[in-house]
Amino acid sequence: MEAKHNAENCHDNPLLRERLIAQYLSRRLDPETAEQFESHYLVCQDCFEEVRAAEILIYSLGRSVVECDQAGGVTVIRFAGSAELTGRSSELATLAQMIQAQSDTKVLIDLSQVSRIDSTGLGTLMSCYAHAMRNSGVLKLLNPNSQVKRVLSMTHIDAVLPAFEDENAALQSFR
Repeated sequence: MEAKHNAENCHDNPLLRERLIAQYLSRRLDPETAEQFESHYLVCQDCFEEVRAAEILIYSLGRSVVECDQAGGVTVIRFAGSAELTGRSSELATLAQMIQAQSDTKVLIDLSQVSRIDSTGLGTLMSCYAHAMRNSGVLKLLNPNSQVKRVLSMTHIDAVLPAFEDENAALQSFR
């Protein structure tokens, strides 16, 4: 088979090597070719690094930056990792899309992973608040850090969007 031959000579053609790595990672190689490729990339530093980089990229692309849970009838939105709610952040765009796509009436946004917020982030929070209000709902915030809390206070958004330090207290406030 051509793939078997490719596993042995994958350094001759970079495009062929990329195709072989993609087939390997998506488990589309026959067992013999997969074993041959594994034997090769375990001793070849270049191939090992390419496979590892491809695995990380695939994982990162499939991982959501914003997660959504339900707790006592409240939709809790959390950031999967460190986040910034700024004009160029993917987290902000994902948050806006997630809020606009749902019609839940009780939403709590956990800001514990948010290190920074700018005017675009504040505008998005207010847009999310307006969306919740149009659906006869409520939007509240959880665990903003001191910098985010200061920005919310300076702009008086904290008067519209209440922020809680304790998740249980926040969830109880929806009742």
